[in-house]
Amino acid sequence: MAYDPFWIFQSPLSGDVNQRISAPWFSPALTVNIAGNAEIEERVVTEVASYGKQLGWLNEIVLALASGQKPSAKTLSRMKEAVKAIEAIKEGKEPSSLQAAIDALDRLKKDEPEKYQELLRERLR
Repeated sequence: MAYDPFWIFQSPLSGDVNQRISAPWFSPALTVNIAGNAEIEERVVTEVASYGKQLGWLNEIVLALASGQKPSAKTLSRMKEAVKAIEAIKEGKEPSSLQAAIDALDRLKKDEPEKYQELLRERLR
């Protein structure tokens, strides 16, 4: 980048900007009328899935079943993973790094098999 003798006269945000912005700052989680443990609820929506995502998965499953169809395997898988993670949070268990890696690889293998194979080839080099 070239030297700019008039740098002091630049407007805010007119130059390079690189800053991590926390999502809760823009969309704070509401803590009003929480039925259970507020700490657990916060961890669930920040670490597992938002209430909207969870409701979306449930809606998709219920609507499929109500219309006599089989729910999407991808949605069922996501819901099962979320339930497993929520139960771990409730029990106070943190998944080991190894288990977290295994879970991530299993998701990648199901959701993006080509990327999974690419990762395996890369790691085996």
